[in-house]
Amino acid sequence: MNVETPELVVVVPVYNEESAIVGVLQEWKTELEKVVPRFLFLVINDGSKDGTLKALSALTWPQLKVHTHSNRGHGQSCLVGYQEAQKLGAPYVFQIDSDGQCDPVAFKAVWEKRDQAPAVYGRRMTRDDGFSRRLVTRVLRWSLKATQRTRLNDTNVPYRLYRTSVVAEVARQIPATFDLANIGLALRMEPLGFVEVPIHFRDRVGGHASVRYWGFVRKGRKLFQDLRSL
Repeated sequence: MNVETPELVVVVPVYNEESAIVGVLQEWKTELEKVVPRFLFLVINDGSKDGTLKALSALTWPQLKVHTHSNRGHGQSCLVGYQEAQKLGAPYVFQIDSDGQCDPVAFKAVWEKRDQAPAVYGRRMTRDDGFSRRLVTRVLRWSLKATQRTRLNDTNVPYRLYRTSVVAEVARQIPATFDLANIGLALRMEPLGFVEVPIHFRDRVGGHASVRYWGFVRKGRKLFQDLRSL
């Protein structure tokens, strides 16, 4: 790791993505070098059981740090990443997923709005990952608008830029039992202000999603239970 403090920490939670993770990081590294000279990838290895760690060990970049813990789930891994980014001293933290769906082309537009609000979210306007996934996002959007009165359109998008000091503090307020923690975090951050930027969302690269379609029903029920406790 460079001794120089990064301006941006890119949090990448990963679970069993040995076939995708290196290509995803390489693609993003190329784009980030054009936009933010001082950045660091903070890969949160969420207890992967495949060759993910071995694949990461082949990368000897000074811009890469790997944090490993036992499996906690995607959302809780993101919360860990935001708090670790604060320890690293970076003023901004950006979260993406490790499956190749997050297109780096839109990052410049997101980065340019970093001074407008403490949270800048991508909004998935076009998608390649199928009707069922689009439907899940649409149902979630309108359910949260009806029950939580949120103005956010894509509360679970894995394309989000935060001011680190702000998000790390809010992340500490989210219980360790909150499953879809990125949604709870976005709702807690909303009163502080946000900006949305249209993005394209690609299909995943290799592997398969850790949550199958019927699993969203169970996760949705748990989400609204968690929101009541929050």
